[in-house]
Amino acid sequence: MDKIKTTFATITIIFAGLGLLNILPDNIANPIMLAALGTLLLISSTEYKKENDKGAFILTLVVSMFLYSVIVYNLVFSR
Repeated sequence: MDKIKTTFATITIIFAGLGLLNILPDNIANPIMLAALGTLLLISSTEYKKENDKGAFILTLVVSMFLYSVIVYNLVFSR
C-alpha cells in the first residue's frame, strides 16, 4: 500500500509543479492533481477504517469526496 500512496503523492506534486510553472495549462493540471490527491486521501481513509480511527476516517473520506466534487464541478461548468 505504501508504493501506491507514494505514487499518488508523487503524481500530485508533479502536476502541482507543472501547473504552477505554467508548463501545463490549469485546466489540465488541476483535475489530474486533485484526482491523485483525492485518491491518496481515499486510500488513507481505508487505512484509518482498518485501524478503527473513526474521526480520521470520516475526515479523510469527506475531504476526498469534496475534492472529487470540485473536479466534477470544474469539468462540467468551466468552459
